[in-house]
Amino acid sequence: MAPDADLSRAAGLSEEGRLPPRARLGPLLRSLLLLLVAAVLLAGAGSAWYVQRGVAQEFVARAVDQQAEEVEVVARLLAARIEQQQKVLLALADSLPLKRLQDSAALAGELHQELPLADWFDSLSVALADGRVMAYMRAGKDRPLESLDGNERELLRRTLAGGKPMVGTVLQPEGEDLRLLFTAPLRTSAGAVVGVMAGGMRLSSQALLPPTAADGWSASRLMLVAPDGSIVAHSSPARWLGHVRDEAGLGLPFLRTLQAQLPVQSRSTSQAEDGYLYTLAGMPLPQWFVVRVARLEAPPLWGLSGEGSAALLGAAALALLAAAAMVVLAYPWMELTARAEQLLQRHAPGRMPRLGCMPSVAHAWGEVAVLWRALHALSRQRDTQARRAARFQAQTQTILEEAPVAIVVTRHDRVELLGMQAARLLGYAPDELQGYPIRQLCAGDAEHARLMERIHWEMRAYGQFNGEVSLMHKNGHPVWLRMQGRRVASPLRRDAGAGVAMVWMVRDVTDQRKARAHPQWMAQHDALTQLPNRESFTLRLQQWLDERRKAPAEGGVLLFLDLDHFASVNEVAGHDAGDALLRHFARLLETLVPAPGVAARLGGDEFAVLLPESSLREGRAHASQLCEAVGAWEASYQGQRFWLGVSIGLVVLDAQSSIAAMLHAADMACYEAKRQGRGRVQVQERCEIAENGAGPG
Repeated sequence: MAPDADLSRAAGLSEEGRLPPRARLGPLLRSLLLLLVAAVLLAGAGSAWYVQRGVAQEFVARAVDQQAEEVEVVARLLAARIEQQQKVLLALADSLPLKRLQDSAALAGELHQELPLADWFDSLSVALADGRVMAYMRAGKDRPLESLDGNERELLRRTLAGGKPMVGTVLQPEGEDLRLLFTAPLRTSAGAVVGVMAGGMRLSSQALLPPTAADGWSASRLMLVAPDGSIVAHSSPARWLGHVRDEAGLGLPFLRTLQAQLPVQSRSTSQAEDGYLYTLAGMPLPQWFVVRVARLEAPPLWGLSGEGSAALLGAAALALLAAAAMVVLAYPWMELTARAEQLLQRHAPGRMPRLGCMPSVAHAWGEVAVLWRALHALSRQRDTQARRAARFQAQTQTILEEAPVAIVVTRHDRVELLGMQAARLLGYAPDELQGYPIRQLCAGDAEHARLMERIHWEMRAYGQFNGEVSLMHKNGHPVWLRMQGRRVASPLRRDAGAGVAMVWMVRDVTDQRKARAHPQWMAQHDALTQLPNRESFTLRLQQWLDERRKAPAEGGVLLFLDLDHFASVNEVAGHDAGDALLRHFARLLETLVPAPGVAARLGGDEFAVLLPESSLREGRAHASQLCEAVGAWEASYQGQRFWLGVSIGLVVLDAQSSIAAMLHAADMACYEAKRQGRGRVQVQERCEIAENGAGPG
């Protein structure tokens, strides 16, 4: 028997490709039938719930409007009362002769003469600009000046400092008496503040807040709340001086709403949450909120009556009829499913199936006919895409093998593609390393873990990896490689879980690392960045001058680079982050500076680049490329992100100038680039500087 026949029989298919009757109703259709019945049965209940939900929402909307109106009225009444008290105090302060401020006895007499106005307050006090209290009355009687409460003194001091009237609350030590305090600055005719007057009145919840109205809510409470959530007054005296986080129906959500209303304004805000409705309206002068919170007792959501049960039974009958009709209409769909199963069963490895050789679907119409045509089109597309993918992979492999540089593509910690040059660096043939785990190229598990951690860190910090890595040669000896890697989305693999590929440029630096151990190399290079230091760079400039003076030629550009905002990295993230960033910038310079150019670190965050054969146009292009590369950074260190830039001064070299003149001119051009906005290139075409001001060359 043919293999296809065996597969068809194992899948429950007949020789003609049709499904047997027992297999035609698949699990998807059975699920759809059950969902249809459940949907019809739930439709009636859902409609009832929706109606009841609308009733509940309307109930809440009416409650919000009614409560908002009541709270706004209370807030306006209280605000008017407080403003009236403030106006009385301001009138009393205006009538007070300033010449009596220095005489406590005369000042007390004046206050007693103005007793009709003073009766508006249960306490009055006057203090000078230096903070000395000159008069203190309580209940119409003089009190010792030193008995003035410290809280009142603090409010007087704040009024003197601000120079404008204030309203606040103070708590008297005796009996925890909460008092409302008004202050008004005393000014001369020239407007100078020479003192302050304060008037206090004892707060009483029964007098300050109206009684709660009888309505359809339970647990209704009215209160005055400060911006920090403390309760100034409450319809229940036991809750005075409490906090809103301890109030049922308020808590943290209410505190967030309270903070959103700052600074305090007179408009009202309502919100229903967890069965409670709270409304707040602001009182701008004392910076308080009038708050009312009530528990909502909405009618029950829903209940089924006799008529409702009959409606559900009718819905059930309709559901059964709809299910039967669905089975009849779904017959072509079931046949299409059988064809799809045949397609999967006949898909031999290495060969794309063709739907055109399979029987068509009987009685196909509507959506089934459209899907049938789509399957034919998709089959042809799969053939085309497979051929294109194979051709593209072959071309990619050819490029990797013929490229003059070593290129490696990795995915999921394995080698996916590589060229001949990369394989030779490690002593393998390309087919040996295809699919090879990177772990096997490391000396051990610890070295592999450190390498992966280092790669992941630099990818997070800079979006790329550029560093030296030690891997094992096939003969067992270590090989030092400079690896530059970036993430790319591979066009060769679109399957789920393919992941993101890494493309690496690799070169052997084993000999260079040996050279670094030589004292002469160490003396000529910067220890942190491994770039040539200032002395080495100066020698290279001198060589260029000597060559051009002997054999004049065109070309020669000097770049002076200074990192923008680098100081903030050291200040915020520390010098370790700054050192890491300088090392990465040095690797970027080595990558972007073309041969025979030389990059060097002059010191700190200052670098220089010599392009000995570049014209002005070429040098400007290289400098702009550096600016764009650094500007594209989004460096990250220990969760902190930094955006850097580089300012570049460009000088066209002149063989008749000294080294000091060239460096100074480039430095000045860089300074001008920073002055004009940073992150740009400033060109200085000639090295014009007095030799006596340039220092030794």
